[in-house]
Amino acid sequence: MLIPPPSLLIVHTPLFFTKNTIPTVVVCTLWVLLLSGCANEQQIEKNPVSGYEQMKDSIQAIYNRTNFTKSIYENDRRVELIEAQLAQSGTPDMVFNFARELLNSGRTEDAINAIGHIFNQFPEAAEVSAQSKMFHEFLAICYLRLAEQNNCLHHHSAQSCIVPLQGKGIHVERDPALRARDKYLQILAVFPEDYQSMWLLNIAFMALGEYPDQVPGKFLIPLDIHADLNSWPNIADHLGLGVNDLSGGVATGDFNNNGYIDLIATSWGFGGRVRYFENHGSKGFIEKTRESGLHQAVGGLNIKQADFNNDGHLDFIILRGAWKPDWDWGILPNSLIRNNGDGTFSDVTFESGMYSVRPTQSAEWVDYNLDGHVDLIIANETTSNSRQPFPIELYKNKGDGTFTEIAAEKKIKLSGYFKGVVSGDFNNNGYPDIFISNLDGPNLLLQNGGTKDQRSFTNVAREANVELPHAAFPAWFFDYNQDGWEDLYVASFDPTAFLNQSGEFAKDMLGLTTDTESGKLYKNTKDGRFEDATAGAFQYSALSTMGANYGDINNSGFPDFYLGTGAPDFRAVVPNRLFENQYGEKFIDQTFEKNVGHIQKGHGIAFADFNNNGFQDIYAVMGGAFQGDVFHNTLFVNPCNPNPWIKLELIGVHSNKSGLGARIIVEGTDFENNPIVRYSKISSGASFGANPLIAHIGLEGFQQIEEVKILWPFKENREYQTYRGFDLNKSYLITETGEIDEKPANSFDYSDLTPFQLHCNT
Repeated sequence: MLIPPPSLLIVHTPLFFTKNTIPTVVVCTLWVLLLSGCANEQQIEKNPVSGYEQMKDSIQAIYNRTNFTKSIYENDRRVELIEAQLAQSGTPDMVFNFARELLNSGRTEDAINAIGHIFNQFPEAAEVSAQSKMFHEFLAICYLRLAEQNNCLHHHSAQSCIVPLQGKGIHVERDPALRARDKYLQILAVFPEDYQSMWLLNIAFMALGEYPDQVPGKFLIPLDIHADLNSWPNIADHLGLGVNDLSGGVATGDFNNNGYIDLIATSWGFGGRVRYFENHGSKGFIEKTRESGLHQAVGGLNIKQADFNNDGHLDFIILRGAWKPDWDWGILPNSLIRNNGDGTFSDVTFESGMYSVRPTQSAEWVDYNLDGHVDLIIANETTSNSRQPFPIELYKNKGDGTFTEIAAEKKIKLSGYFKGVVSGDFNNNGYPDIFISNLDGPNLLLQNGGTKDQRSFTNVAREANVELPHAAFPAWFFDYNQDGWEDLYVASFDPTAFLNQSGEFAKDMLGLTTDTESGKLYKNTKDGRFEDATAGAFQYSALSTMGANYGDINNSGFPDFYLGTGAPDFRAVVPNRLFENQYGEKFIDQTFEKNVGHIQKGHGIAFADFNNNGFQDIYAVMGGAFQGDVFHNTLFVNPCNPNPWIKLELIGVHSNKSGLGARIIVEGTDFENNPIVRYSKISSGASFGANPLIAHIGLEGFQQIEEVKILWPFKENREYQTYRGFDLNKSYLITETGEIDEKPANSFDYSDLTPFQLHCNT
C-alpha cells in the first residue's frame, strides 16, 4: 500500500482515477507519521558569537537541507511545491493533495475552492457514497475550521471553543457552521453510525446556539452539563497570556525572584518562539521576551525548568524534534538556557557540553546520584523507519556549569519511540527512579541502584507490571491515594487518536464500547510492583492524551489532573479533560462542571497558584502541529474553595538549590484530634508541561499542623528532617540547614483586570 503524508483531515493513499471513475478510499495506519529520513549528529565548533546565534546557525543548516516533500509539518513550503507541480500537470489527485495542504497551512477558503474544483470536474462525486465520502468529510471539516477561524480566532473571547459552546462562544458569523451542519447531515443520512461525523455535527449545532434542542435525537451526543458559564473562567487574554500560536510547552516558576509565579510558553517549528511573561501581581503579566533576550531563541514543543547551576535562578531546557525522527527536519538540537539573574537569559548549550542533534520532546531534571547537582535525562525518539537509533541520553552535572553524557556507562543507552520521561522513588529507598513512556513498544522503568557513590540503573518495567499501554505518551508519578508510596499514571495515544479521536469520544459519551487503548493508573503495591487500578477508577476510556499535568484543584490533598487532547487531524475536535480525585478511590470527570472543556487541542499543561491565594489555576498551551492550526493559550482561574493548604518552597544547601526530588510529609490533627497526614514532593509534575518547583499541599480535614518532615535529596543524609511551627493557609521557605521563613502572601484576585467575579467567598 502506498503511504503518503497524512493530512490534518483524512489520511488516505493518493488518488488515482480517471474522468469516468470515483476513487477507492484506502485508509492508512497510524504509522504514516513515520516517514524516512534522518541526519547524523554534527560537531559544531565554537565561534565568537552568542549561544543563540550558534544554535540558530545549527538549526538553519538542518532546515536548509530538509526535503519538504517528506517534512509534512512545513505546510507553507509544501503548498509552494505542489502549486508548482500543478502548473505543469493538474491531476485530480494532485488537486486533492493541494487542497489538504491549503487547509493545513490555514488557507481554508482556498481549500474549499480546490475541493469544489473536483466536484465540478466529477459531478458524480457530489453525491455522498462510499467512494466519495472522503471528499464530503473534507469539505465539512473545511467549513467547520473556517467557522472556528472566523469566530473563535477573529471574534475571540474567553468562552471561545469551550464545549458546550455558550454565551460568547456562540458563533457570530454563522454561515460556515451552517454549511458544516448541512454537510454532516448529508453524510450521516448515508452513514448513520459515523460517530466522528456525529460528534462534529453536534459541534456545528453548538456553534449555532442550537445544541442540544435542535440536534436530531438519533445523532445527539449528550454532555453532562451543570456548570455556571464562568465557574472556572478563562482569563488568559485579560492577563496578556493568550498567546496565539502553534503547539508548545510551558514552564512556570519565579524566574525573577519577586515572589510571584512567572510563565514561559513556547511554540514549535522553525519559526517557533519562546515567550517570557513576568508576573507583576495585581497588575497582571508583562511580556519580557525581548528584554530578556529570549526573542533570539528558537522554540520547541516542550520545556522543563531547574536551577542547574545552583545560583538561585531558574534555568530551562528547550526540547525539539518531536514527531519527526525519520526526517531531516526532525533531527534537531535542544537548547540549555541559563538564567543570568539580571532579567536576561543566555543559550549555553555549546559551552555546557550539552549540544547533540537528536529528536525529542521529553526530558527530566533529576539528581540521580544525590550529589547536590541536578542532572538531565533525555528520552529521544527512534522508530522502525529511523536510519539510525537515537538512544536515551543522561547528562551528569559536573557542578561547574558543564555536563558529561554517561548513558552508556549507566547501561541505559536504550532506544525506542520515547514520548515521556519522569522521575519518582517508587520503592521508597530515597533514590529517584526513572519511567520512560514508549509510543510503540514496552515502557521502561529504570530502577536506581548500586552503591552510594556508584549509582546504576536496571529496567524493571516487566517485573513491575508497567510496560503498558503499548502506545504510551505523557506520564507522571504521584501519590494518588496518599499512602506514602508513589503511584503512576501513563496516558495512551494509539492509532484511534490520529484517525478517529472524535468518534471515540462520541462513543464514550454514549456509553458504547471504544477501540481506544486505555491509559493506565498504576497503584503501587509497596513490593516493587504496581497493580493496574484503571478499571475501578474511571468511567471513561477514550482519553487519548498529549499534554497533561496534575495538581490539587480543591485542596483535598489528593491530586487531580488535567489532560490535553487532540491530534494533528482537524477532525480531532475533542475537549481537554479535568479529573477530580475522590480521596484515592476513583476519579470523576469535572470537565463540563468546571467549564474547562477546550476543544482546540492541549499541549503543555501547568498547575500553579498565579495569584497567591492558595488555589491552583490551570494554564494550557493550545494550537496544533500544522502551520494553520494556531489558537490562543488558556488560563483557567480557580474560584477557590473552603479547604486549607500550605505551600513549601525549599532551599537546598547540600542538596540541589531548589530541593528538586525532596519528599515531604505533613502531619497534623483533624477536628477530633485524630492524626492526619499528607504526602508530597518537589517536582515539575508530568512529562509534558511544568509546574512550579513548590510543594502546594491541600490540607482538607486539618485542624492544625503538628510538623513537616522532609527527606532532602542528598546522599550523605538519608533520613527525614523534622520541622515545626507552621500554620494553615501560609507559604514558607525552608532551608536545608533548618531556617524557616514565612513568605508574604501578596495575594490578589485580578478583579481590576477581568470582567469576571473572582472574589473568594469561602
